[in-house]
Amino acid sequence: MSLEEQILQAVTEVMPPNVEVRVEPGRKEFKVRVSWKLNDDPERPNKTSKILLICVSHEAVEDYATASCIEQEAAYRRIVTFLSAKLATFDPQHNEPIYKAPPVVRWVITPDVVRS
Repeated sequence: MSLEEQILQAVTEVMPPNVEVRVEPGRKEFKVRVSWKLNDDPERPNKTSKILLICVSHEAVEDYATASCIEQEAAYRRIVTFLSAKLATFDPQHNEPIYKAPPVVRWVITPDVVRS
């Protein structure tokens, strides 16, 4: 399984139910855009969370591709741990007006996350 597929699997495992996940094309990074409905404002029933932009560096993708199966399994567990820890401190709330896009918060998966 490629790192891109592993990232998508980790995102669905870690994130709240009913997240919207979109892969964004990029030359230098693999990017996954994640958001979900907050369901906490009766005035705005479709208000979405801040947007998470999970970026995987090109180097991290290469390191994963050259790793053994055992190393890839360990890398997957580290990625899940990384995303879980980030999510635990993430506040999805924002006060942007309805006509503006929610703020974007960028999380980067570096070679250190894949190899550590």
